[in-house]
Amino acid sequence: MANAELQLSTGQTHFGEWSEAWGRRAAEAVLRTTPDTDGFFCGNDQIARGVADTLRERGVGVPTDVAVVGYDNWDTMALASRPPLTTIDMNLAEIGRIAALELLQAIEAEPRPGVHTVPCRLIVRESS
Repeated sequence: MANAELQLSTGQTHFGEWSEAWGRRAAEAVLRTTPDTDGFFCGNDQIARGVADTLRERGVGVPTDVAVVGYDNWDTMALASRPPLTTIDMNLAEIGRIAALELLQAIEAEPRPGVHTVPCRLIVRESS
């Protein structure tokens, strides 16, 4: 955000439980203090779905007025949301595959120290 010269609308990150209910409460809190917020980036798709529900109930257009982006690419949440959520796909299947291979390597021989990364990708849908 700093590179794009953007700031958090409320000046802070909001933390809570990983649920739709938290997403609804967070959206209400943000909109109460900064009604001109133009986007929400949520820690998971459940939170994002709760945010999208609150915006829709308030008559705020998603994405025409406010964009919503989730995280996980949990199809059950992302595709069932209205509108379907733009989300970050962390490639959890590949993370699990690599973790299992590394565990087997550690059991059979010696662990390979270091950081192993897996690329993620943005899945663009109707919420952004």
